[in-house]
Amino acid sequence: MLTPALNILGLSMVYAIGTGFITLVGKTLFGAVKHHKLGNVDLKLGITMGLFSSAGVELGKRVVLYLEKLNLAGPYVRVAYIILLVLISILMLKEYYGHRKRNQKGQQRGTAEMQQGNLTLTRYIYRIGLPPKISLPHSGVGSISLWVIIASGILIGFISGFMGLGGGFIGLPLLIYVIGIPTITAVGTSLVIVFITSCYGTIVYAAAGRVEWFEALIILAGSLIGVQLGVYATKYVTGMKIKVLFALLLFVVAVSVFLKQINMVTMSSYLVIGSACALCLAILLPMRKSLLPRNFFSGKT
Repeated sequence: MLTPALNILGLSMVYAIGTGFITLVGKTLFGAVKHHKLGNVDLKLGITMGLFSSAGVELGKRVVLYLEKLNLAGPYVRVAYIILLVLISILMLKEYYGHRKRNQKGQQRGTAEMQQGNLTLTRYIYRIGLPPKISLPHSGVGSISLWVIIASGILIGFISGFMGLGGGFIGLPLLIYVIGIPTITAVGTSLVIVFITSCYGTIVYAAAGRVEWFEALIILAGSLIGVQLGVYATKYVTGMKIKVLFALLLFVVAVSVFLKQINMVTMSSYLVIGSACALCLAILLPMRKSLLPRNFFSGKT
């Protein structure tokens, strides 16, 4: 969300991408270290994919800067964001409504079918016998073609460099469904990949002079407060409710990006700010009694 929001609020798309990378570095480093201590990181895989994803970031950056010369960077990247945000929103809402409709028996059957499909895809990937091959003992992968890892890393990096994303949203499913590592290990390993990708993205966009440092520091300062509230809120808001709210927010942001695309800038700004505030209120309201003194609602002092 951050990159399109920065663009909607006034930064050019290229500067929004470069500034967004900075905010990812600290958060992903913290998360990667925490998961590493828990044993949820395959460093060999994370560093390997991260290095190749840097090449993808470089490619994505070159495409964006070329489009910037043609005054097309904003329109092209915004269209990519509209497609991406709508797609993710639809998939999350579909998951929610499927969760509501399934009974316990159907839920188990659906999970088994999904796992079988994942195994089939992974087995197909493992049939790619192009040398060289590497083993990933920490993830329980005996042998896999290095070219699969290279292609996955470059894809993650290109999308990151072109859109200013960390790449976790695509890296996680690639690690689980293509390379075939356990989900909890994929979560930690994806953070390592995103950290390397974000560091490289920050460096190359800063070298190109496409970073607004002051705005980045403001965002980082605000995120320190937001993260603390967000972690605390997980005690009061269910995971499925968060998914629904976030899916709706992504759809609204997609609409905001579209309004920006057709030069309805004021309405676009109000919509993205209003929707973000509405989501925060929806999450914070269930925990209001725990944040305020016990006698606040009674009027007693």
